[in-house]
Amino acid sequence: MKLQHIGLYLNNASDKKQILSQVTENKMLRKIIDLSNLKGNLFSAQTIEQLIDEEFRHDRIVVCTNENTSLSTMSSGQQKRALLTYIIAQKPDYLVLDDVYSNVDKATQQHILQELEMLSETTLIIQLFFRKNDIFSFIQEVLSIDEKNCIVNKQNITDFILKAEKKERTHGFVLPKNYATNTASIDPLIELRSVSVSYEDKKVLTDVNWVIRKGEFWQLIGPNGSGKSTLVSMICGDNPKAYGQNIMLFGQKKGSGETIWDIKRQIGYFTPNMMVRFTRNDTVENMIISGLNDSVGLYVEPTDLQKDIAQSWVVMLGTSFRNKLFQQLSIGQQRMVMVARAMVKHPPLLILDEPTIELDDENSALFIEMVQAIAAENQVAIIYISHRDEENLQPTNFFELIKTDKGYTGEVK
Repeated sequence: MKLQHIGLYLNNASDKKQILSQVTENKMLRKIIDLSNLKGNLFSAQTIEQLIDEEFRHDRIVVCTNENTSLSTMSSGQQKRALLTYIIAQKPDYLVLDDVYSNVDKATQQHILQELEMLSETTLIIQLFFRKNDIFSFIQEVLSIDEKNCIVNKQNITDFILKAEKKERTHGFVLPKNYATNTASIDPLIELRSVSVSYEDKKVLTDVNWVIRKGEFWQLIGPNGSGKSTLVSMICGDNPKAYGQNIMLFGQKKGSGETIWDIKRQIGYFTPNMMVRFTRNDTVENMIISGLNDSVGLYVEPTDLQKDIAQSWVVMLGTSFRNKLFQQLSIGQQRMVMVARAMVKHPPLLILDEPTIELDDENSALFIEMVQAIAAENQVAIIYISHRDEENLQPTNFFELIKTDKGYTGEVK
């Protein structure tokens, strides 16, 4: 009998953590398929975190690889490859897939797709996804989930694809009042000359040359493990490997007496990994204002101007963000607030690292429009890092990390 694979199409108001719990506990889909007598596994970042924790607690490698490397030392793509191999070896009756393509390069995406296509012949697949383009071709039925975690629509995959409306409307993004206040005349902002980085005997970056000028819009691309995070951490002042290198950050040579805060005040930065630091129950407005102060939370009384700027961003984000506490929002909505927080001070350089992970189609479109509106000013330089080809994202420059026999080097595209 052919297996009836199921897709769960989520939006950012859905509670994904609760949905995963309901599915794996055989509560959500019981009327459609009874999982009570089946052995299942979860393919998720949550599973990887649990396995890494087990490695640390028991001081042993749980997920074995050919290199016998621990999960904690792997790139995101390597972790997902290793996890999939580990799960397949356990021969589950069903597999729940959670946002499979996040943080993995195109080669790894293709590898995962091929493995799952073969697995789908013998194993029931339940796929959670936020983006319509991410649905696997072997999924037969799609269930749309609303903000109350209820199934509001059932479609076969053909109808889902054919009837998926392409929303052409824009959000009318307008930069808030007094946004473009930065008058820094430093140009270029960043200069890296013949930068090379090794960790023990492993060469990561070799002879990297990159110049970023005011107002340029760059997309940084490269496979998992190519050194993108290393490169960004040196630009942000967080990586001690930057010392002794020929690096100029905002007109000052790295290691010439600058503090890390001298660098960070020039940069707006967002990556989803930042979310774990923000556990205070601040209002959305105060979260955005904290971006003006580079603080985790708000500890001083904001000025009237800061309140006005924050309110302008809340208006841009939409009515569902008004008069809300940050912790009341869904994960996707929280990330939208964090993006606004990174952008609010209009820094000379804005770094966005995989910013649309777990954003649904509508919120991704909103975010990309925000980025394009800032890029159109030609005042803020942008480094955008992602493995996903976002519709309507229009970087003017590409910097690609390319593998050599001595690590990865950079090439302007």
